[in-house]
Amino acid sequence: MAYETFTEFNSTGLAGLFLYPANVWGGFIPLILFALFAITFMSTFFSQKRLIGKGDFIASFAVASYFVAIVAFVMSLTDGLINITTVVVCVVLTIIGTILLFTGKDRY
Repeated sequence: MAYETFTEFNSTGLAGLFLYPANVWGGFIPLILFALFAITFMSTFFSQKRLIGKGDFIASFAVASYFVAIVAFVMSLTDGLINITTVVVCVVLTIIGTILLFTGKDRY
C-alpha cells in the first residue's frame, strides 16, 4: 500500500482536513467527538454552577450528548469520514441522556 499524502485529500476542500487523519488513524473522529462532548458538558455544567450555584450533571450530559449526536450525523453526510458504529454510539448516549433527564428526580 502506497503512503498517502495530504495533497491527495486536498481536492475535497475542508472535508480533506478531517478525511486525511481519519484515514491514517481510525480513532481520530471518535477523539474529536469525545473532545466536543467534554467541552460542551463542562461548559454547560459550570455555566449552570456559576448562574444558580449548583451544576446539573444530568442536564449537562443530555445537552452534550444531543450536540455530539447532531455533529456525528452531519459528519456521516461526508463519505468515509465516520463509521456507522460511532454514530450509533452517539445516538445511544443521547437516548441514555434523555432517559436520565426525564426519569431523574427533581433536581432543584
